[in-house]
Amino acid sequence: MTSAVNLSGLAWNLDAPGTPIVLIHGWLDNAASFSVLGPMLARELKTAPVIAIDLPGHGKSPWKPDGGDYAIWNYTGELVEFITSLQGVGAPISVVAHSLGASVALCLAAAFPEFVKSLVILDSPGPLVTADRDFASQLRQGIEALGTVRESRSFENTQQAVTARSKATPQLSHGDIEPLVHRNLIEIKGQGLQWSTDPRLKIASKVRMSEGQVQGLMSAVTCPVLSVRASGGIVPKAMFEARMAYLQNTDVIEIAGHHHCHMEPAVAQVLVPEVATFLSSAVSKAC
Repeated sequence: MTSAVNLSGLAWNLDAPGTPIVLIHGWLDNAASFSVLGPMLARELKTAPVIAIDLPGHGKSPWKPDGGDYAIWNYTGELVEFITSLQGVGAPISVVAHSLGASVALCLAAAFPEFVKSLVILDSPGPLVTADRDFASQLRQGIEALGTVRESRSFENTQQAVTARSKATPQLSHGDIEPLVHRNLIEIKGQGLQWSTDPRLKIASKVRMSEGQVQGLMSAVTCPVLSVRASGGIVPKAMFEARMAYLQNTDVIEIAGHHHCHMEPAVAQVLVPEVATFLSSAVSKAC
C-alpha cells in the first residue's frame, strides 16, 4: 500500500466503512512491526480499516530530502496530509503507536485534535528530553553528528540481517522478527542486501524538547488515551507514572512482556481485546 503522500504501509479491512485505525511503529522499525497485531485487530474490529504506515526514512517510505530533519515533531505534517488523503476530508482517525511512534502520535493529537478520536500508546512515556542547561551541547552534538553519517551495513543474505537485528531485540525470536527485517531490506547491485532505513535516523538530534514542553504537549491531548506499559519494557515506572499524569483523559494498563512484546502472537492475543474494547468505546462516545 502507498498513500497519496508517498508513505508506504500495510493494510487490512481497507474498504471497511468505519473509523480508520492507523498504526505507527517505533524508531528504526517499520509497518511490519504490526504484522501480528494488525490483522488480529482487523478481525476483532471488522468494520474498521487498519493501516500500518512506514514513517519517512523507515521501511519502504522515502527518506527526507537533504537537510531534512527527523525530529519527532517533523513527522506531523506528513501525518496530517496522510489523514486528509484517507477520505479526502481529513476525517478523524484512531491511532495505535509504539515507542517513538507514540511520541509522534502525541504531537499529532496535541496540535491537530480534530484529526484524532482516540490514541493507544504502547510502552512509551512520550518524547526524550534535554535539560535547559544542556541545549547548547545538544545542538553542537547534533550538528557534529551530521559529518559522521555512513552508508548502511550490507548483508549477503536475509538471515545475516535477521541475526544482526536480533541483537537490538534479543527477546524476540527470529521468526517474530523476520517480517520487520524483510521490510527493511533493499537489494543493491553488487553489494547484496542493505538496510533501507535512512542512516541519518541513527545520529544525535540537534534539538530535543524540555520537560516543560513535553508537559505542555501531553496536556494538550484532549482525546481518550489508553497507555499500555510493558512490565519488562524500557520505561522506568516512576517516569511513566509522572508522564501519564500530564494527560487529561487516560487509562493505564500493564502487560507482561518486553518493549517489543506486541510483536509476539501470545502477547498480541492478550493485547488486542483490550485495545479493541477501548477503541470501540472511544469511537461510540465521540459519535
